[in-house]
Amino acid sequence: MIGQLRERGVPVELIYLDLLAPAARRLGEMWEQDLVMFSDVTVALGRLHRIMRGLSPSLGHDLHVPVEGRRALLLPAPGEQHTFGLSMVAEFFRHAGWEVVCELDSRSIDPVRRVRREWFDVVGVSVGVDARLDWLREGITMMRRASRNRGLAVLVGGPVFALHPERAAEAGADGTARDAREAPDLASRLVAAKAGRR
Repeated sequence: MIGQLRERGVPVELIYLDLLAPAARRLGEMWEQDLVMFSDVTVALGRLHRIMRGLSPSLGHDLHVPVEGRRALLLPAPGEQHTFGLSMVAEFFRHAGWEVVCELDSRSIDPVRRVRREWFDVVGVSVGVDARLDWLREGITMMRRASRNRGLAVLVGGPVFALHPERAAEAGADGTARDAREAPDLASRLVAAKAGRR
């Protein structure tokens, strides 16, 4: 099916946003409604990741590399297991010319230590459930204090913010994008605005 869409000239960006992302959301809904087992969701998400990796070179075909060489750290909130959306956001950042560090295993990264050691223009955090919001508020504060970049921009995303974008400001973030395609543009605007205030 993906091959047929590509042969018909459907852009990779649309396949990501209009086919793969809704499929991942539907899997999540089916899991919440107890219609599928965890193993089914794991296998299906693995297949979606494989499809996305296969399409990735086509998305980056017209890669735009900005002179300023922006860096983004993208990670899930602690305890998050679903990272498909975060992987997709990373693809759009790379396509826009950002250097991306994307950590998908929330157990293997200490974001505070990471921003203390390395320069990042933006940190993006994916949050899937309300229970992670308490960590997010504290985590954003700690990352800003520790960051080598005093103008660090913080984006948040995920199901928690899809229906309630106002929660981004409540958590102390600078913003949230409606979809993966918008995230790099929003990040660029936030970085430019913060640089202008210094």
